[in-house]
Amino acid sequence: MSKQTFLQGTIILIIAGLITKILGFINKIVMARILGPEGIGLYMMAVPILILVITLTRLGLPVAISKLVAEASTQGDHQRIKRILVVSLAITGSLSVLFTILTIMGAKVLSTLFLTDQRAYYPLVAITPIVPIVAISSVIKGYFQGKQNMKPSAYSQVIEQVVRISLVAFLSILLLPYGLEFAAAGAMISVVIGEAAALLYLFTTFELRKGKTFKIRSQFFAQLAKGKQTLKELLRIGLPTTGSGLIGSISWTMEAIIVAQSLALAGIATAVATAQYGLLSGYAIPLVTLPMFITYSLSVSLVPAVSEAAAKRDYRLIHRRIYQAIRIALLFGAPSTVLMYVFAVPLTKVIYQAPEAGVFLQILAPFFLLLYFQGPLQATLQGLDKANAAMMNTLSGMLSKS
Repeated sequence: MSKQTFLQGTIILIIAGLITKILGFINKIVMARILGPEGIGLYMMAVPILILVITLTRLGLPVAISKLVAEASTQGDHQRIKRILVVSLAITGSLSVLFTILTIMGAKVLSTLFLTDQRAYYPLVAITPIVPIVAISSVIKGYFQGKQNMKPSAYSQVIEQVVRISLVAFLSILLLPYGLEFAAAGAMISVVIGEAAALLYLFTTFELRKGKTFKIRSQFFAQLAKGKQTLKELLRIGLPTTGSGLIGSISWTMEAIIVAQSLALAGIATAVATAQYGLLSGYAIPLVTLPMFITYSLSVSLVPAVSEAAAKRDYRLIHRRIYQAIRIALLFGAPSTVLMYVFAVPLTKVIYQAPEAGVFLQILAPFFLLLYFQGPLQATLQGLDKANAAMMNTLSGMLSKS
């Protein structure tokens, strides 16, 4: 299995992230032209709830898997790697089935009472099958990242976007005659199919790359029975990481609910309120978070790199990795912030044909500069087994925002 250095792995993920961001923007432009602000609002209302469910399902295990596999690989302990994967698959598989059922059962209540627009029910139900797919994909990605082989994760991102963009227009237009909510559901179905294609690639690559080193299906339950210590290690890292993700997901979900409820209390019609939320969450936020594919790439590469260096007690290398990550984040984040602040209205006009979204973009841009540094620094804490500190950072940010 090919292993990359920290910078090589980061560059691979950055290139893949750039490609997927470009494809993603094409996807969003197509959706914006077909669905309009109101349809995008329906689409985006379902997304925070989905992210919350996925966060609960994954239980922070991708980061934990990456860290523990990196440590086990340093020691050449293949049986430990197998136990890590067996226990992780058992946890995420069980949770994904549970939360998929609960989400489908509660979709009507969530859309009617909390999101104030019952039409959000259809996009929410359409996207729910993605939960078990993402759960299994995250385990395989965690394994490859722990092996410091970023190519499978990078390729899977590109495959997912290519499949999604190939289907989104077809499915949205196909279902548009039945109503805007069904068109938004069609866009969600394209996401599910894209993730399924990425999982198929990851699973095939995993089977080919691991070779005969170990077999997951062989003595699966016997390994699971011996995995008590492995479970403790996974949860020790995963639970605080889940806490960080959960805080962010709850905050995002509450924002969707609070914005919808506040606009309703202000006497704004449901359709108009949904359109306003679409301009904020579906137009402005995707633009302002564009540079974050770079910080995400840094974060993914940092966890195993820092974990391996910590296992070897190479503290100079840890400091070097941190400085490299901060410099790269600043190099890309600062110009992006200035560009989006100065050219907010022209950007939203050219890309979405919605200059009214420029007001939201201009307000958000300066504050997101700090967010570009947060991901790499939190990844460093997780790699150093300080996931609790990363969680407290996220909690303090959410409390301040509230």
